[in-house]
Amino acid sequence: LNEMKTYEMFTLVNKLKDVDAFYDESGFSRERYESLLTRTGTTVKEFEANVASDVLRSHVKLGILGSEFSTDSENLFLFQLRNQKRDISLALIKIFKNSKDIVASEQEVEQFYRDNEASYKTTEKVALQYLKLSREAIKSSLPKIDEGSLRDIYSANLATYSTPETRSIEYLLVRENTLSETKERTKIIDNIFDQAAKGRSFSEIAQTIDDKMEIEIDSVENLNRGDLLGSLGDAVFALSDIGSVSNPINTEFGTHFVKLNGVNPAVILPFDTVKAEIMKDELDRRADQVYVEQAELMAELAFENPDSLNVVSSTLEITPQETELVTKNQLVNEFRIPSVLKILNDDVLVNRYNSAPVETPDDNIFIFRVKKHEKAAIPEFKNIQEQVKQDFIETQLKGATVELAEAMITELRESGGQSALFQNKQLSWKTNKSIGRYSDMVPFNVRNKAFAVELENNNPHYFQIQYDDSTIAIVKVQNQQMPAVSEADENELNSTRDFIVRPRSAVMWKDYLKILRNEKKIKIFNSNLSS
Repeated sequence: LNEMKTYEMFTLVNKLKDVDAFYDESGFSRERYESLLTRTGTTVKEFEANVASDVLRSHVKLGILGSEFSTDSENLFLFQLRNQKRDISLALIKIFKNSKDIVASEQEVEQFYRDNEASYKTTEKVALQYLKLSREAIKSSLPKIDEGSLRDIYSANLATYSTPETRSIEYLLVRENTLSETKERTKIIDNIFDQAAKGRSFSEIAQTIDDKMEIEIDSVENLNRGDLLGSLGDAVFALSDIGSVSNPINTEFGTHFVKLNGVNPAVILPFDTVKAEIMKDELDRRADQVYVEQAELMAELAFENPDSLNVVSSTLEITPQETELVTKNQLVNEFRIPSVLKILNDDVLVNRYNSAPVETPDDNIFIFRVKKHEKAAIPEFKNIQEQVKQDFIETQLKGATVELAEAMITELRESGGQSALFQNKQLSWKTNKSIGRYSDMVPFNVRNKAFAVELENNNPHYFQIQYDDSTIAIVKVQNQQMPAVSEADENELNSTRDFIVRPRSAVMWKDYLKILRNEKKIKIFNSNLSS
């Protein structure tokens, strides 16, 4: 912390206090903070250095992203474009179902199969047997802890069940300034201390200081002992009276004055208040111990007996479970990606050995065996001939329906909106007036294309599109309506501006990083990056 600027130092403190995991019932817990970091294999110094680095990087990024802008004319143009409305009319034609007129020769059907072989490729599937070691199941099976044991734990760890003393402060920093002479600076420091001792506020004092001296005033709530390192932290917890001000504290950033605004004293929480927490923590500890022991035994037995899960199952008293034939995507949904990588290993998939244990984020450990494996393959034509024939007929029927729709559209375009075919099929228009670009009154694909077409001289535009699995839609788009600029309120314009600036900022940030990499000759090893 003492390597950071004062502002960034207090920003870091506030960042740490934004993490809910570091809180217990009494608020931010320094011991919980350090304990959680220890459990993840991270030191406090490493963690705070990483957070501090993130804070510093965010300042650079925000500065670059915040430098991008858009003009008023761009904002207004995009506002009108995004809020444009059009009348969208639909006439629906059911895809033909009468297949009597479709001649499907064996040669045509087989050629259709050849042209669409990839669509008939089956999905690779596996059927599994597996064992699941569950930390939660272990925890629920543990015996309840008696109250005497809980009191012993409480007595041995009173510091853990105490709220630490915290302090709220206000500080004034006179930054180092090479423009001022040592005597002049000393005089200013003495003057600040004298005024503070007389009870004047930091903001009042700041008004009396020469403008060439850089002053920083801020406040921080609920500081724990240890949040601030070195002389600054010592000074905060050396103050005894509310409103008292420290002597000048020299740091590498300048000279600090600290005023004590409030003290929340340390309090030992009563046993009954923390009893449930002690019970939970102790059960968690015992469950962790059993979980680790059984996980090690599970891995050892599975390795020593690679051809079966029976020894592991009987020793740990875990009932084997099985899946039906499932796809890779189904495996990912059920067991997560790390498990699938173990399952698709040749030793497991081909040689049918036990997999290595896989721990998932929800504290479960799995060991798998492949019982059946079906490779992805394109079936022979003779085995799916009837299915291919039906697909061929359905494709022909859909094509005939589309041809009819296109013929109607040609008549509508050439005859100013009139079509004998349209009338013969007894079709009618369902008109949706003043539809916006983001309206849900018509299907997305229809709406998307309706706003993609250009309305020349605002004349109707016709096109056909698949409406759903059984319907083709003839679409008429007309009556383009542009919103008046006066209709745009500040929120809408801000949203539009963000829509323009955000992608530009992303490009600018990407270019900035590219320049940095070029200047620093940074090489990225993609093979070392995890997906």
